[in-house]
Amino acid sequence: MHKDVFADIPVGRRTRTAVVGLSVVLGLTAAGCATSDSTATTQGATSPRSSSSADPWAVTDLAGYTGGKSGAADTGLAPVKIGWVNQQGGSLEYPNATLGARAAVKYVNEKLGGIDGHPLELSTCYVVDSEQEGNSCGLKMANDNDIKTVLVGTLINGGQSMRAVVQGSKPILMSNSISAPDATGKNVFIFNGNPDSIFGGLATYLDDKVKAKSVAVIYPQDAQSIGGVDVIRKDLKKLGIKLKAVGFDPSTTNLTAAAVAAGVQTADAVVPLVSSPPNCVSAAKALDSLAVKAPIVSTGSFCFSKAVAQGLGGEAPKWLQLSTQTNVADTSLTDVRAYLKQSQAASLSAGAQTDSDATLAWSLVMTATKFLNAAGGADATTKTVAKAAQSFHGPMLLGSETVKCGAYSDQPGLCGAQSRVFEHTGGNTFSAATDWITPSGL
Repeated sequence: MHKDVFADIPVGRRTRTAVVGLSVVLGLTAAGCATSDSTATTQGATSPRSSSSADPWAVTDLAGYTGGKSGAADTGLAPVKIGWVNQQGGSLEYPNATLGARAAVKYVNEKLGGIDGHPLELSTCYVVDSEQEGNSCGLKMANDNDIKTVLVGTLINGGQSMRAVVQGSKPILMSNSISAPDATGKNVFIFNGNPDSIFGGLATYLDDKVKAKSVAVIYPQDAQSIGGVDVIRKDLKKLGIKLKAVGFDPSTTNLTAAAVAAGVQTADAVVPLVSSPPNCVSAAKALDSLAVKAPIVSTGSFCFSKAVAQGLGGEAPKWLQLSTQTNVADTSLTDVRAYLKQSQAASLSAGAQTDSDATLAWSLVMTATKFLNAAGGADATTKTVAKAAQSFHGPMLLGSETVKCGAYSDQPGLCGAQSRVFEHTGGNTFSAATDWITPSGL
């Protein structure tokens, strides 16, 4: 179960009915009944920024980032193969992730000289619906000796069984993970974040920038939402911030009572842990009707979708958004402008460009290309690719500056843990409200 919760783009997404991706689980995990907690404080670090300023380290030069060379790959040479596992073809599908990956491969082969002159090839396997299908993909990835590394796109089902079959025989690269065991898996590398890092970043932001002493949370009462509230409760407790979390029936359309019970009118910050468009619409209507003045922070992209905007009469809620990836709706950022130009050259459609699934896939393929070139090019092996991934210290393309695998002893596969807050300023526009946030106490 992996995704981009951790990356978050406001347009071009399909309606989703489950927590998907980091931006998902993180954005909608919850726990039972209303509670209140407080304890001692630790401090994280964030710094304010102007939305018109750019990260000085932002990646815009893909040849420099990947170690590639200008020009096209030699199609007469044997291809260098990487695996790609994504969820599509069923009731819940994310085809834009594959479109983003294919566009990145196309750009590498046409503009960056492939891998040491050899064409880069994507070997795909799709999970349609069931967890068991991850087993089949794992077998395909493990049994193809030509596959140097396995990349995971947007995968809600099948991730655990896929990883169990691969058994660490090949490096598995992920943008985000919503499954805690992933970060402890052998030969797993997660470059944008996981539940611990996203909720840790949220807690740090609420403490350091909002100066919150109390936080109100509303969430749908489903099994997938229980773990998230447990994590956020733990993180806020470490910072001495009181939490009152109130659950609601996911089929409920009026969330005013839940919002009042959670104390949204008096809390210093409000976190609606919702991801399905109907719940996002209901939450936005309830918070608007109560004239909430405190900052409202969403941990995902789903409440900024076209479906939500339509449900609210044409405008998505003007909330803050916590993301583990650069939001490409902020076109003031130099890396965003470079990405839009480069991906357009690789024939990625405008709709897919602004979908976080595609953006994360583009970044992950480019990063895998970097590792392959550093690991020997066409002569790279699974071991040398893993070594290159392990030694990568950032910055991450369309991500944070700081990457360090093994920085967290209990989660050795968590390489990137920073997140960032963006402000929805109306329409399809966002602006960066903070620099990258390092979670405290992770």
